[in-house]
Amino acid sequence: MIRAANHSDLETIVHLAGLKRARYEAWQPVFHKRAHDAEKTHHVYLAGQIGQPNVLFLVSEEAGKVNGFLLGALVGAPPVYAPGGIVLMVDDFTVEPETLWPSAGKALLVEAQAEAKKRGSVLVNVVCGPKDAPKREMLLGLGLSVASEWLVKPLA
Repeated sequence: MIRAANHSDLETIVHLAGLKRARYEAWQPVFHKRAHDAEKTHHVYLAGQIGQPNVLFLVSEEAGKVNGFLLGALVGAPPVYAPGGIVLMVDDFTVEPETLWPSAGKALLVEAQAEAKKRGSVLVNVVCGPKDAPKREMLLGLGLSVASEWLVKPLA
């Protein structure tokens, strides 16, 4: 079941996001180095997103347990690009276990895209790390394509 996130979901969402951050940090320890207070900071941030008019904050739930979430914002494209309307920018988006990408992950994104389209969005932009294979496979299967990747190096 896909539904809107609420405040009672936040502990689980923060936990799921922490698992994702740990994977991403293992893959790219420079850019994705977790802050010492990441969970507390993320909890506060997420709480402020619930109910915002330009935000889509959804959870996937099975047997009463949240197993994934998607947080997206309806934003304007940078002024140097003209996709033809507003963009659904999806940054926080994960499921657990990762085997749920083809089911819960897909359902979250399909629902978010449908709602974004109703609100005038013409494009979806989903953040996905290059080593996040199950998520990437699901995204490519839904017709998304890679638009950019970031390369990082410490300037120590």
